[in-house]
Amino acid sequence: MAKRFNNLKSALKLLRPLSGTGDAVDLADTSALGFFQAVQAGKKKVEYGDRPEGSEPGSLVPYALVPFATPVNTAPKVLTALSKRSETGFSASGITAADANISKEAANLSAAVELVGFVAAKCTIRVVGSTTETKTSKLTGQKYKTKGGRSYTYPIGFGTGEAAKGFKDVKAAIVAKAKSNTRSLSFIPEIYR
Repeated sequence: MAKRFNNLKSALKLLRPLSGTGDAVDLADTSALGFFQAVQAGKKKVEYGDRPEGSEPGSLVPYALVPFATPVNTAPKVLTALSKRSETGFSASGITAADANISKEAANLSAAVELVGFVAAKCTIRVVGSTTETKTSKLTGQKYKTKGGRSYTYPIGFGTGEAAKGFKDVKAAIVAKAKSNTRSLSFIPEIYR
């Protein structure tokens, strides 16, 4: 569960008796903490089936990239994946596949290798919605306002040829192209497990 609920989890621990034996105080689900306690205890079921169609999980599309750890133009390409939703969101996110140094050309995909334990570096671009709406939290029952929006996550890699750039340079180029008043960006470096 997200870190933002850590304060509620800590509060639930305080409901236990000081003696350390016995059950925690059972709160009515009319407060945010009581509602959260009922969800955690399984008394209330949380369902997320009402997602907008654009937020539903979709299929993955294979792409190829050169990892940053092998910064040479002749390095073999590695297979990675991009969600179909993110692929259709290139125009909304303000970047292209070339900006992320990823390719789904048949020649690149057939030459790409599967690298066990490799997780590509990622760029997440959040596009903020334009209208404010009121929603109800499924975990606390409280109402909150949100502008909504969508986020798109893209694997990013080392460029080849003239576009050969390391993580820092690729990151800077994407920020320069995509950052705006309606978009925020975050990056995660590649991981080898």
